[in-house]
Amino acid sequence: MRLHRLTLRDFRGVATRDLDFDEAGVTVVLGDNETGKSSILEALSLLFELPDDSKAGKLKAVQPAGRDVSSEVAAELTLGGQRVHYRKRWFRQRLTELRVDPGGHTWTGREAHDEAARLFAAHVDGSLWAALVVGQEHALAVPAAGSVAAVLTALDESAGGEVDHGASVPLVAAVEREYQRYFTRTGRPSGDYAEAISRRDQERARVADSQALLAEVEQDVASAERLTRDRATMSARSREQEARVAELSDRRQSAEELVGQVDRLRRDAEFAAAQVESARAEAERRAALVEEVRERDRAATEAEDARLRTAAALRAAEQEWERATAALRVARDEQAARRAEVRRLDAHLSWLRDRADLARLRERLTAVEEAREQERRAAAALDRANVDEAALEAAETAHVDVLAARAALAAGAPTMVVRRLGDAGVELSGVPLEEATVEREVTVDRDTTVRVPDVVEVTVRPGTGAAELAAVAASAEDAERRLLAELGRPDIGAVRQAARSRVEAERALTVAREVLTRRLEGRSFADLSAAHDQLLARVADDEADDIAEDVPEDVAEDVADDETDGGSDDEHVGDGVDRAADAVATLFDPEPLPVRDSSAVKESLTVDEPTAVKQPLSARTPLPGTQESTREALGRAQAEDVAAAKVLAGAEATEAGVRTAFETARDEATEARVRAEQAAERRADAHATLDRARAQQGDELLTAAVDKAMQEAAAIAADLAEAEDAVSRSGAGELGERLAEATTLRAQLAEQVEHLQDELSRVEGALERAGAQGLATAADRARAELAHVEEHHATLERRALAAARLRETLERHRAQARLRYAAPLRDRIEALGRVVHGPSFAVSLGADLEVEARTVDGIRLPVSSLSTGAREQLATLVRLAIAGLTATDGSGVPVVLDDALGWSDPGRLQAMGALLARAGATGQVILLTSAPDRYVGTVPGARVVRI
Repeated sequence: MRLHRLTLRDFRGVATRDLDFDEAGVTVVLGDNETGKSSILEALSLLFELPDDSKAGKLKAVQPAGRDVSSEVAAELTLGGQRVHYRKRWFRQRLTELRVDPGGHTWTGREAHDEAARLFAAHVDGSLWAALVVGQEHALAVPAAGSVAAVLTALDESAGGEVDHGASVPLVAAVEREYQRYFTRTGRPSGDYAEAISRRDQERARVADSQALLAEVEQDVASAERLTRDRATMSARSREQEARVAELSDRRQSAEELVGQVDRLRRDAEFAAAQVESARAEAERRAALVEEVRERDRAATEAEDARLRTAAALRAAEQEWERATAALRVARDEQAARRAEVRRLDAHLSWLRDRADLARLRERLTAVEEAREQERRAAAALDRANVDEAALEAAETAHVDVLAARAALAAGAPTMVVRRLGDAGVELSGVPLEEATVEREVTVDRDTTVRVPDVVEVTVRPGTGAAELAAVAASAEDAERRLLAELGRPDIGAVRQAARSRVEAERALTVAREVLTRRLEGRSFADLSAAHDQLLARVADDEADDIAEDVPEDVAEDVADDETDGGSDDEHVGDGVDRAADAVATLFDPEPLPVRDSSAVKESLTVDEPTAVKQPLSARTPLPGTQESTREALGRAQAEDVAAAKVLAGAEATEAGVRTAFETARDEATEARVRAEQAAERRADAHATLDRARAQQGDELLTAAVDKAMQEAAAIAADLAEAEDAVSRSGAGELGERLAEATTLRAQLAEQVEHLQDELSRVEGALERAGAQGLATAADRARAELAHVEEHHATLERRALAAARLRETLERHRAQARLRYAAPLRDRIEALGRVVHGPSFAVSLGADLEVEARTVDGIRLPVSSLSTGAREQLATLVRLAIAGLTATDGSGVPVVLDDALGWSDPGRLQAMGALLARAGATGQVILLTSAPDRYVGTVPGARVVRI
């Protein structure tokens, strides 16, 4: 078979595609993914498989999604030496056409489909087609050559034709027919043999069913006898249990009467015990009242003594607190004075720091202003330099164009030399030559006139080429002049100088901005000006009272004026700083003023001696004139403040302790007075309560009542003990449970008797029905039929097993014989493989001529252990070997590989390409791929069809 042309219309994602294939050689169909390469194999399969009216699901899958159109496939191929033109259309306007040349025979419709199927089956080995026409999903599967009839035929011919390979041999065919009378191709029973097995199994089942029914009858008879015996036994036990329940019921009634008597005596005993407890409680309450009166008398006496002691202690604590409070006021006044001095010196030191910061800020603002001025000058210079890199490049380009045009003109235009020989005047294009010896060389790029007045006039015209060069030169010069005019520069030199000036201005601007950035130190000029104004305001405002007292009036006014006039205007910043610094400098003398020594304070206080400062802080002292002297004075003031704080802390602690003692004494006195009053009230209440109780009942009567109640309780307890003993002897506690158990057992026995009666009735009914059905007779008939069926089955089974044994023996001998001619196939595979893997390549074949293992460099690996690339290469080698064996007798088919060898490295791919080219020399090879470098550069002589 050879495929010459294939046409697809509206097939899956393919709208229209026509593909031509060489009858021999390698055709590479190259296209991107999802362009319909794999649809080629599917279209060929469906063309010969499904008629145009088929409703198969795999056919519906090829219709373009969302479009109600026809899907059409047409093929031109050679089958058995005949040229076949076969076209089929599915879905809408169904069509099937077949034409066979030579002869021009045509068929249409179902006849065309059947004839095409017949031709394909007659001239194409289906197993060979399955082995050589391979889709992507089977690219890694290594075909078994033994399953391909065409391969076996070719091997048989190469071995001399001594082995049969198919069912066409008479003996093999006869054995196969005999075998298929009894078995299917998969070895399952069929035909009469399968029917005999089925009949045998059915009769065996009938015999088993009849025997089971007889067994059930026998079981029912035994069950009836057993149920009769069990019913009699359960009835007797039920009657016995009924008598026992009656006996236990009588005994329980007698016991319940004894229990009632015990309950009454227990209630009487409980009442007597309550009477005893009540009498005892009343006697105990009387004794408690007597004891309470004695305790109230003692407590009242102790409370009065405590009240007198706490009152005296309170008066002493109050006097001590008054002395501590006076000492605390003195310490607080001294501490406040020291604290005020520290704040005054601290504020003064801050003012001095602000003054120094103001001077530094003035210097910084001056430097910033200078940097800003440099930046403004650099920016102005940059604005004036209007020639940037782009403008310079444009000017240079225009100038180069002019020079190039002039050079081209000078090289391509003619040159004329004019020299005056005599005294006659000569004009060159209207310009006279003044001297006789003047010689001028002129490039003739336009009409040029040489004129001797009253003698001759000669006009020289340039050729066409010179005129064009002159026009180009003029255009370039005009473009250069316009560009120079736009830049305001007379020539290219001036433009270059302006560009250099701009570069220098940019560099100067960058330097100025860097200087300004360093001067600003991350802040803006407005921030610095605002900081200056704030410092100026603080210097003028801080210590305003000290300035009014210690500074001359005119200096204070200057400071105030600076504060009023100072602002953020850049022009006045420097003046403001100068005025502020001058005003501050006049506030102090050149030398620091002396600081008065502060008085010492007591290091400790005592409760007896009030806290006091030995030498109080004097009136306000003059402030120092420098930061250092101010810090020293501040340190001394802080030390004195700490000392005063310690004295104050001691005074506060002493006052707190004394106050706490006073409050404690006050609380204790108050509490003692309250306790004394409460104790007196409670004593009076206790005496009154005891007197009222004795008036109602004396102490002797309470004792007699207790004795009487105890005697009555003892008598009732004796009666109760005697009654409980009688109940115990009667067993009343167990009778209730025993009666309940007996009653439950009686109900269970009655239920069992009723259940046994029901079961017995059911079994007797079943026995009556079984007797009416004649089960024994039916069982005898089933056994007789089974014997007949088993005899027939045994006869067929002997024949079937004999046919199977004969077929197995033939297959075994055929397989053994097949191994004897496997050498040609192995030699062909190894010859192809050594091109790819080297001279050590070898394969091992199995019983079905399948490749079991591959050996390279002495390493033998089963096919399942090979890498993906090696397995794919081996599968391709086997297919090429099969194609080579079957191509000689004309029964071969094309080798069609869809995206094969995708796992091969470049070196192996080159070798596989050479093998594919060899296969194409004797047959037809069609390669489908989306990778152009896989076959195009590796298969010599391949024709590429791009889709």
